[in-house]
Amino acid sequence: MGDINNYKKNLEDAIVQTDTVKIFDNLLTMGVEMGASDIHIEPFENFSRIRMRIDGVLQEIIQYPKNIQDSVIAKFKIESGQMRPDEKRLPQDARVSTVTLTNKEIDLRANTLPTVRGEKLVMRIVDKSKKVPPLEVMGIEGLNNELLYKSITMPNGIVLTTGPTGSGKSTTLYAALNYINTVDVNITTYEDPVENKSDGLNQSQVRSDIGYTFAQGLRAALRQDPDIIMVGEIRDEETLEMGMEAAMTGHLVFSTIHANSAAETITRIINMGAQPYMISGTFNLVMAQRLGRTNCSHCFQEVNVKEKFPEYYKNAKEVLAGMQKDHIKREVVGRGIDQEKWSKFVNEGVGYVGTGKDPETGDVCPQCGGSGYKGRIGIYEFMEFDEEIKNYLTQGKTAFEIEKIALDRGMINLERDGIFKVIGGKTSLEEIYRLTKHREN
Repeated sequence: MGDINNYKKNLEDAIVQTDTVKIFDNLLTMGVEMGASDIHIEPFENFSRIRMRIDGVLQEIIQYPKNIQDSVIAKFKIESGQMRPDEKRLPQDARVSTVTLTNKEIDLRANTLPTVRGEKLVMRIVDKSKKVPPLEVMGIEGLNNELLYKSITMPNGIVLTTGPTGSGKSTTLYAALNYINTVDVNITTYEDPVENKSDGLNQSQVRSDIGYTFAQGLRAALRQDPDIIMVGEIRDEETLEMGMEAAMTGHLVFSTIHANSAAETITRIINMGAQPYMISGTFNLVMAQRLGRTNCSHCFQEVNVKEKFPEYYKNAKEVLAGMQKDHIKREVVGRGIDQEKWSKFVNEGVGYVGTGKDPETGDVCPQCGGSGYKGRIGIYEFMEFDEEIKNYLTQGKTAFEIEKIALDRGMINLERDGIFKVIGGKTSLEEIYRLTKHREN
């Protein structure tokens, strides 16, 4: 944390000196070193403030005098070369590549927003020095793990991932592509933007401003002799139709779509014009995901979660009671959950949380800064489109009915996956229910 504190001190000094170059240099370096995904520079009536989204949660970094807000935003606009400094009435976008004070290359996706207090600037950080983690360390466990490897090694079909912005969808797809990226297959991707450059992938940047869309890319892909195609996002009916056509003609297609759950993805796709028989004929797997914060390894300890989070604990017990014993056993064994941890959670209501305090000194934990969390792990929900699910689809059953059938057959949804991760000591019930809804059995 020492270096970060130095950058914060330099940031404070730069604000006092109204040195906008130093402000951004130290701010971006701080953001990368702290693992921030986004930086918010926002004005209020009497002051402005800077916040960073770290491990998915916004944290205030500093407040500063309102009178330098305009010059800070104007400096960024000029440096980006893509925004008009004199235009304050309209939102503006920019994509900037730069290098931090620690010599890390980053891409920024920036957007200004006119507010009643002045212009707000949000910068999304893409740290190009970060490597895509291998699939085995991403927290895909138990039945979900089996289904993933089965689906991504099929010769054809569609694998979709869904979830809100920043939930790790692209990282999961890249990790899957890296796993199947061998010399004997041709993989072509169409992305907006290309976030991670990987050897062995033919990655293409779509440009909708000149008519080069995902749908057009897919059309071109079929003339590129591909085995595997990745489309950044299915946004419209045309892209969906082209993806299905590619899957029907012997290709394995990966993509993302915006929906809240695997079942809701079915509804979304049908609303986009797909017929149920086409879905059943092309889909292999739909994955929904979130990114949850992991318990800090330095300050986590046993606590009575039954007393600390009574409502959440009650929900968790309901979820486990609604699962068949053989499905529970499969998950406990497949995830390597310690029998003692399982017994303590179920019988005594004991689990693990990060306290945010140094266990030796009682001061603020130096690793997590007092939050109790350090790092993130994926929370996953996988719906396999096996013969039974495909039959229900063609019979016209609703997405809600199909979800219930899948859960009865042992599907691991977001809530179930999260609860098993809590029992394994990886995260907390509070974090799981910040990200997921409780489903009544």
